[in-house]
Amino acid sequence: MTSPATSFFRAVLHSYSMLFFSQHRGFAAVLLLVTFSHPAAGVAGLVGAGLAVAGARLAGFNKEWTDVGAYSFNSLLTGLALASFYAPGWALAGLVVVGAGLALLLSVALGGWLGGRGLPFLSLPFLLTVWLLLLGSGPLLHLAPGEGSVYWLNDVYAVGGPRLVSLAQWVGDWPWPPLLATYLRALGAVLFQDSAVAGLLVAGGLLWHSRIAFSLSVLAFLVAYGLHALAGPAAGGLNEYNLGANYMVAAIAVGGVFVIPSAASYGWAVGSVPVTVVLLAGLTAALDKLGLPTLSLPYCATALLFLYVLLLRERPGAGLVLTPVQRYSPEHNLYAHATDRVRLAHQGAVALTLPFLGAWRCTQGYRDGGPTHLGDWGAALDFAIADADGRTYHGAGLSPSDFYAYNKPVLAPADGVVEEVVQHIEDNAIGEVNTAQNWGNTVVLRHAPGLYTQLSHLRAHSVPVKMGDYVRRGDIVGTCGNSGRSPEPHLHFQVQATPYVGSRTLAYPLAYYVAEPAAESLAPAHTATPRLAETLQKITGASKGHPEKLLPTMTSEGIAPVAALTQPRQLRHFAVPTVGETVRPPAFNKLLSQTLRFPPGYALEVRNADAPEQPAQRWEVFTDAYNLPYLRCEATGAVAYFGGDESVFYFTAYYGSEASWLYLLYQAAYRVPLVSLSGQHTSDEFPLTIVGNAALTWVQDVVAPFYRFVKPTFSLAEAPTEANDWADRALRLRSRVVVAWFGRERATRAYSLLVRGGALAELRAERDGHVINLVISEAGA
Repeated sequence: MTSPATSFFRAVLHSYSMLFFSQHRGFAAVLLLVTFSHPAAGVAGLVGAGLAVAGARLAGFNKEWTDVGAYSFNSLLTGLALASFYAPGWALAGLVVVGAGLALLLSVALGGWLGGRGLPFLSLPFLLTVWLLLLGSGPLLHLAPGEGSVYWLNDVYAVGGPRLVSLAQWVGDWPWPPLLATYLRALGAVLFQDSAVAGLLVAGGLLWHSRIAFSLSVLAFLVAYGLHALAGPAAGGLNEYNLGANYMVAAIAVGGVFVIPSAASYGWAVGSVPVTVVLLAGLTAALDKLGLPTLSLPYCATALLFLYVLLLRERPGAGLVLTPVQRYSPEHNLYAHATDRVRLAHQGAVALTLPFLGAWRCTQGYRDGGPTHLGDWGAALDFAIADADGRTYHGAGLSPSDFYAYNKPVLAPADGVVEEVVQHIEDNAIGEVNTAQNWGNTVVLRHAPGLYTQLSHLRAHSVPVKMGDYVRRGDIVGTCGNSGRSPEPHLHFQVQATPYVGSRTLAYPLAYYVAEPAAESLAPAHTATPRLAETLQKITGASKGHPEKLLPTMTSEGIAPVAALTQPRQLRHFAVPTVGETVRPPAFNKLLSQTLRFPPGYALEVRNADAPEQPAQRWEVFTDAYNLPYLRCEATGAVAYFGGDESVFYFTAYYGSEASWLYLLYQAAYRVPLVSLSGQHTSDEFPLTIVGNAALTWVQDVVAPFYRFVKPTFSLAEAPTEANDWADRALRLRSRVVVAWFGRERATRAYSLLVRGGALAELRAERDGHVINLVISEAGA
């Protein structure tokens, strides 16, 4: 378990990296080192951050925000600024203490106010704190102005004498190219350092943390430099602090941190520069009258303006997507979003299941164009039962009772309320249709506001429910008949937005089912239609732009269009049957369902079988403020969020050290179907952060907002059953991680997961020839 002292130090360290919206501890250490270029400023900043972290913990403020440095980085900035403005002394020390506390209180207050509106508080607490202290400290304390460079050289002289002073001056006077020197000094100025060497360290740390953030800083610098060059003397001198703390930080914020990086976000970042120029000029003129410095106010104003207008859009575009979950890295935000928009697009949608038992054939679907599913009524499905020869009846087929589907039970596809019942219409003779009463006997169910299902052509007087009744998924709501516009017994199923019989159809997926493609076409078109994608976008907020990618299909070959698949049986997840397919509800694997249920409070104890002397790790299940479940490793603090439904278990996100054994489980069980599909494979997309090749990752990071050529994938299959597995109620799952780029593939990791008696028992992980065998047991068992 992490000690309180270690946790405190990490929170203080994160205060530094949060200046660039990061949680990278190496980058934070670099920034901490840079602040001590001027020792007085370094000490003041460190004291401010430490006091803020300690105060936040003692006061009981939000622990997560405290640990990531969100409540303390403004106190850090306050300490750095005050030490830059005033000479060292006891008066300055007292001012830093007061400033750290005030910045903390303002951070909490503004975090609650702006956070409730979906906006960050940025460095506004720092600005308000410094302005208040500048207005009051001069008359009260009579502080002497700071002379940072003089005191710095005096300190250097005290440490190393004239030789060290000469070395420091030589490094400071290095003949940098003018443009490069200005860029580096601008980065150093974010930390109130006027040194190209300090800026070089910051630039290196920023590149280490994020290639996207680094490229945005360069882009914003060049645009700002170019604008000032075009404006000429009228624009005034180019101030390094404004270049760094305003232009460059604003571009990083709106182009790669609070907006998912993309070509459009880079354009958005470029657009922020001229806006910052105007705000800087206007705000400087106004604050000069009060005798106050502008500091980073233009950056805050630009970022909040650009983010707020994005929140007000009626139709969010695919190019400018606000970051849904902040992972404190442009790359992590981008890769997680690109993966989740495909594999988790169905989250929030109502799970509709097949409205029947057994195997039925889809005789009309969304795309075949007829004969009756046309226009606004085209997103509907017809089902009938067919034998091995493709016939839907036995005997002569002259009577409705000769048809296999006739009088078979029709089920509620989800929990809901009965909105409409029609059951007085007699069945048609075979070959005849009743166009006057087109839909025949019908039941309409309401599952959610604006989401209804209609089941039609039922048998007369077969509906056991009445209007207003509440039904559960799987309850019988009638039997299949031949009423209405139905030449032979079949079931008509559609989703609609209104409760009226015959309403316009709504493209909507079925949550899970097993499909056998038609014999004449094992690969019918099956990806989401634009209308289907649009429906899920409205319901779940999925991104637009690539509707064909929004609905994943969990199949024997993975989440992919069915056109790429050739297996005879496939588990479909949030998809739509097509004409000719025979579909049936899946047979659920109770052993897997029990194993991966993970209720809150459930805990596992994990040991290394090859090194029994190593301490065990405890993984416990918790839920966050949004009631989302996650596994937490007590020893490392790593967490793995998970989700799923009746048909599938999957991990959704991982945070923390990759050295934690929990990371192995996250990869090994990334997606596990909870159904019995022996011999089948399941695949899914991993976020690019899973790639272990640093050089390949860095190259991909540079071009990731525009093009992604690295594709890591996950695959899982059930291993053959061994003789003793039956007696032990055991099941073995094997999975692997494959990284593909430019036509090349490399299996980077392989896993074997053993389930025994309804619980996880063993996990074997292999990477680059190294093997680790973990033994898993229920904690306390």
